[in-house]
Amino acid sequence: GMETIAYYSNDMQHCIDPPIIAESVISCIGSVDHSRYLLGDSRGRLLMLFLDFQEAMDTGVTSLTGMRLEVLGDTSIPYCLSYLDNGVVFIGSTMGDSQLVKLTANGDSGFVEVMESFTNIGPILDMSIVDLDKQGRDLLVCCSGTGKDGSLRIIKSGIGINEAASIDLSGIRGIWSLHCGSPDDSYDNTIILSFVGQTTALSLTGEEVEETELPGLASDLQTFYCANGIGGAVIQITSKSVRLIDEQSLSLICEWCPPDGRNISTATCNLSQVVVAVGSDLFLLEVKVSDPSELIQISHSTMDHEIACVDINPLGEDKEKSSLCAIGLWTDISVQLLTLPQFDKVFTQPLGGDIIPRSVLMVEMGSIYYLLCALGDGCLYYYTLDPHTGQLGNSKRVILGTKPVILRLFESGGTSHVFACSDHPTIIHPSHQKLLFSNVNVREVDYICTLNSEAFQDSLALVDSNTLVIGSVDQIQMLHIDTISLGESPRYLAYQESTQSFLVGSYRIDKVNDSEGDKTTPIRPSISTSFVAMDTSLSKDAVNDQLSIDWSKLSKGEEIEMHSLLLFDQSAFELQQVYPLYPQEHVMSLTSCTLLSPESDGARVVYVVGTALVKPEEKEAKIGRVLVFQNNGGKLELIHQKIESGAVYQVKPFSGKLLISVNSAIHILKWTNDSSLVSECSYTDNIIALYLKTKGDFILVGDILRSLKLLVYKNEQGLEEIGIDIKVCPSFCTAIEMIDDENFIAADGRHIYICQKNTEATVESEMLYMLQPSRIYIGDNINVFGRGSLVMEHPGSSAALLQGKPLLFGTVHGAIGLIGQLNADTYNLLVKLQLKMADSIKSVGNIEHEVYRSFSSEYRTKPMAGFIDGDLVEKFLDLPRKQMEEIVKDIKITDAQGTDVDISIEDILKIVEDLSRLH
Repeated sequence: GMETIAYYSNDMQHCIDPPIIAESVISCIGSVDHSRYLLGDSRGRLLMLFLDFQEAMDTGVTSLTGMRLEVLGDTSIPYCLSYLDNGVVFIGSTMGDSQLVKLTANGDSGFVEVMESFTNIGPILDMSIVDLDKQGRDLLVCCSGTGKDGSLRIIKSGIGINEAASIDLSGIRGIWSLHCGSPDDSYDNTIILSFVGQTTALSLTGEEVEETELPGLASDLQTFYCANGIGGAVIQITSKSVRLIDEQSLSLICEWCPPDGRNISTATCNLSQVVVAVGSDLFLLEVKVSDPSELIQISHSTMDHEIACVDINPLGEDKEKSSLCAIGLWTDISVQLLTLPQFDKVFTQPLGGDIIPRSVLMVEMGSIYYLLCALGDGCLYYYTLDPHTGQLGNSKRVILGTKPVILRLFESGGTSHVFACSDHPTIIHPSHQKLLFSNVNVREVDYICTLNSEAFQDSLALVDSNTLVIGSVDQIQMLHIDTISLGESPRYLAYQESTQSFLVGSYRIDKVNDSEGDKTTPIRPSISTSFVAMDTSLSKDAVNDQLSIDWSKLSKGEEIEMHSLLLFDQSAFELQQVYPLYPQEHVMSLTSCTLLSPESDGARVVYVVGTALVKPEEKEAKIGRVLVFQNNGGKLELIHQKIESGAVYQVKPFSGKLLISVNSAIHILKWTNDSSLVSECSYTDNIIALYLKTKGDFILVGDILRSLKLLVYKNEQGLEEIGIDIKVCPSFCTAIEMIDDENFIAADGRHIYICQKNTEATVESEMLYMLQPSRIYIGDNINVFGRGSLVMEHPGSSAALLQGKPLLFGTVHGAIGLIGQLNADTYNLLVKLQLKMADSIKSVGNIEHEVYRSFSSEYRTKPMAGFIDGDLVEKFLDLPRKQMEEIVKDIKITDAQGTDVDISIEDILKIVEDLSRLH
């Protein structure tokens, strides 16, 4: 129960009321054995209940003699728990990260040791979508978790490079790592840098990097390729020759030069083979291990056109030698597969267009062999490759950037990946039998090489136009989540670009004291109580009798919410200031905006906070404030406050003015020359206006019961109602957003629906009533919508499938979803595919897709309409080829002449793959 634990059996009952159980609510129970039970409470404490039994000597009957409850330690706030074995317990949490913990005998710091944490970003209560580095790459900053598990989560897509060292160097045209010296030393200790007309060697000694000389290295020529080979040799390929260098003495062993003094145009090598292109001529050389080693020309062949790029990366078990050679050609713009050693042509793949291939690579990823070909305009073609016959299949194309792409192979976590160097660097990696393309969170990369030195293990060396950077690669995954632990509940946040700061509204739980000193005491330390420079002074001028509370109505030990404003800088998310609000004054909304005075040309960039004084005895807040702050060098300065007669649920910027909702009313406030806010106009026909969104002069209102309402601001007439939704009432909106001037989206429970202005109505009275063309069941409660994307957009990329920037949403259980507008042709095609997929794939429990996704509430049920279920459609990529053929065979599209024609599997695969890259 709330305050007692009772044990019942056939002939007895036993009850205890330990004080610790009354301090919070027991949220879950799990059994260890018949005499020990684990309990989790809402404060995040793990408790153990011990049952003491005694067996009667005369009858042998076991009976309960007592119960004890002990606190073992702190965990995440548990929703469920399960005792596994050997003292290991799984803690499942919906308020923070789930955990795997071990019960220990060491009680100095508790009896709980966290073995592993499992990230959970739910519940997402608010989020801000920002592009901090101005690279066109949005990241999410989320208010996540509650209570002790409250935190800010910084979520970004792509892969980070953890920089360990950097050197300012410009003009680098290639980079390679070598291990020279003792054959027993497996670490790289030399970096070769190629420049126009010269080559430089850098030696690595610990973390020290300095220029060195290698006697056998041609330092007066540009290097095209350099690598360690078999037999203790180093291979250097320059514009003039191929040189074999002893890796211990570093002296020249032998040299091969093209006939007739011609220059090498491009080249590559593996451990034992070298392929050199001289114009349209190809030469194959092999390293013969002897004393000393030799370079032997094996074969020569002339192609039809000049060779632009070449690759002989070994495939299969033989890592020293390749049986295939891939080349990219000028003039006819094609890729050819040749067999070695005779350069026999086995396959030609035209690329089309007039952009030459700049880099080609054969690679095995995820047990599938691929040929990748990158062009000079940032486009990448990739194909499946049969390593035995050299045949290519399943042609696909993706845009990686706008400049030439260079492909380089590297390993991370024992798995092969490809680094695509360009103005938008990308790592290509396998997942579920397909390739994924993850952005790298650096501005530009021209060349890279792997580096495994003693000081920089499992690293990469990256080169841009001015810098050489050495760093390690983050875990290869689509999303990276950083956590800023708060120890209290974050509720709202806003970003201010001009001051590069975030303002967060959060709250902690305090207990009421009966002493004359501090009125409350925090139940646990949190960020607002532990910040050294905390500003606890509330100016006496700002104190208003209406905001004070009657402490006599609060009993000792009663818990109340204490709200604060937290100011963070954007670079390292360091806390700059804590600004406490009055007891029982809640943060209801906040925003960053620019306020303009009508009589002045000056603009003021400010944070605006809406609050409400929430008293238990009041059904509805009667007092609230609009607080206007200026961020002065990391310190919040209150420059204005306005008392309102209710809860200030929303504050939004509105054309240099301020739009607010106070209980049922909506007000537009203007900023005056004396730095104050005055009301300009109002609209009051709401029940409670919980949500506001703006676009130009249009205002979208989310009412607590009346769904959506559209207003327009007219200077002289004020606010005018031009659209209402009567289809969904009552509707309990939890989030709203404006898609464009005519379409508006809202979340209602676990559903989302779209309202549309009735622009085709012929009667003026009908134009007021909005249509509802689209609806779908999501399966989770949506708390917030925001416009943005976690995936960087490139011109001509998959983002072109969407009209405008997509919407992101965050849910109670920590899901992030994406909603985008499709063009009519793509939508109609995907509707057909969705229907076929729903018939072909059976769900868990055999629930029909149409039934599962339908809009169903207490008041009405309607089928899904106007939406494509991306989760279902993307499963097409994982189907066997035969099942794909069955699904596609009856799907037709309309061509330019208006004729219905069949669509190929490849066409659908391309569309679905492009859509899958949007998230």
